[in-house]
Amino acid sequence: MRRFTAPALASLLLVSPAVAQQAPPVIQTVLKLAETATVTARPDELTATLRADIVAGTAADAQARVNKAIADGLARVKAVSDVSVSTGGYGVYRVGPNPNDRNNPDKTERWQASQSMELKSHNGAALLQLVGELQKSGLAVGNLSWGLSPEAARKTRAEATRLALAGLRGRADEAAALIGLAFEGFKEIRLDSDRPTPIRGRMMSTAMVGGAASPPPSAEADDVTVSATAEADVLLRSR
Repeated sequence: MRRFTAPALASLLLVSPAVAQQAPPVIQTVLKLAETATVTARPDELTATLRADIVAGTAADAQARVNKAIADGLARVKAVSDVSVSTGGYGVYRVGPNPNDRNNPDKTERWQASQSMELKSHNGAALLQLVGELQKSGLAVGNLSWGLSPEAARKTRAEATRLALAGLRGRADEAAALIGLAFEGFKEIRLDSDRPTPIRGRMMSTAMVGGAASPPPSAEADDVTVSATAEADVLLRSR
């Protein structure tokens, strides 16, 4: 049998209540949440894509005519200070025979050449007027659309992300209160945002060759919506 002296027994009596009153281990609960926020913005940039398509008897002739059409178009665009321009892909290929050629022993060879250029401007009226002039010179419009400039898109996405995170924090507090717990922190957060879709303008005129009078095209913009989603693993603790 083990024997204890009186001072040792007194020490045990003093320590035992403290050990018995130790706080229970904190149990964390992980809550998975997702919140999406949407911001509406007014488009600030108009984009137009125009093409020169030429069919000729030789590749050299087709290319020469396309080169001239694009060069003339670039000269017109660069004369307008509010419009930026870039050229697109260049292609030339032999056009296959059509049904009439099969019965014609003197069929002629045909080649098609094409190139595009893209115009951008914050000044919609100036760009539309310029597009109308380029249409009359023989270029065809392949796309006309309003959208957000890179800077406007960045600001809009940032605002949508801010609202999504704020909403996520509020939902975390609400969910914790409903189950009798308290918000402790975020274990992991995942952010995602969509890119605004360009708004296509209504094309009100078609390409006309030979300088015939025609009105410029119209492009009416509508608001663009940008969404951002925040997903998180939320840590909750007992109150």
